[in-house]
Amino acid sequence: MHPPSPTFLSIMNDDKRSHEASSLRTFFDDQLHYLQKLASSLNSYIYDEEELTKEDQLIVENFVDASNNKMRAVYDYSHKLREHVTALYHHVLQVSDQIPPPIELSLDSFRVNPIVNALFVNSNDIDKLVQIDHNVDVYFRKHSQYEFPILYAFLTAKKSEKQTLGMSRREEFLIHDVPQLAVNFSSHKLHVPCSSSAELNTEIKKYLFSRVVAQVKQEMLSRMISQPVKAIGDPYQSRVKSLANPDIYLDTLIEYLKNPIYLLSIEKINFKLSKLGIKLDADDKQSANEFDIHELTWSDNTKNVILQIAYTR
Repeated sequence: MHPPSPTFLSIMNDDKRSHEASSLRTFFDDQLHYLQKLASSLNSYIYDEEELTKEDQLIVENFVDASNNKMRAVYDYSHKLREHVTALYHHVLQVSDQIPPPIELSLDSFRVNPIVNALFVNSNDIDKLVQIDHNVDVYFRKHSQYEFPILYAFLTAKKSEKQTLGMSRREEFLIHDVPQLAVNFSSHKLHVPCSSSAELNTEIKKYLFSRVVAQVKQEMLSRMISQPVKAIGDPYQSRVKSLANPDIYLDTLIEYLKNPIYLLSIEKINFKLSKLGIKLDADDKQSANEFDIHELTWSDNTKNVILQIAYTR
């Protein structure tokens, strides 16, 4: 066998070097592509973080505007508030997300939907509620019935329970003076009338957060009133140590905000009511409305049943 010619060896070496160079180029191209993707992801992350920071900043500033803008006298007030105010804001969003989607509010739904039937004494009360509501009247004046045939809003009502005596049938016997619990719904009110379910979803969040902030402001004001600056002794020192001092005010506020669940919570409650509004046991066989309600509890312990509604004009 003849040994390879020098020309052949030269060609083989050139091919080998060419292949190695190609492999290196491919390797470096892959590395460059990876680094570019990494840089792009990092830039996107930084951008998202900047956007998140801007959103948080806006939430904090709106909170300060609505509660007490004197807090701006405190150095780095925004940073100190950010964690607690944004936590409160996201807690309110979580509460809002637990409210079920809109249900039809009409004569037909009064007949077939247990919760509508339980909330209203008769179907005429539904039309009366819509007709006397000022916000709904303003909405109707601004929005044509032909363009916006359906009104979206959320309804609140107060639930009360009262011990009473009534009659109960056990087997074939009718028993008198049986302790019973009568459930009643009153003070119905419609809020933030809208033209779509999506708009209503946004408006509910705004309403809940605004009301929470208003109650926080009222609580802090009540504390300031109950802690007047002393006229005797050193009035300056008394003021420095009181809620009139923005630093003391901010520290006290942050402590108050640490448990958002105490400021607003929501509970899902199952009810089984007779047609007369008497609470029944789960195994009671008589005709009844059985349904779930969602009830908000505010920081002052007031409670509101809440549901989203859709009313055809």
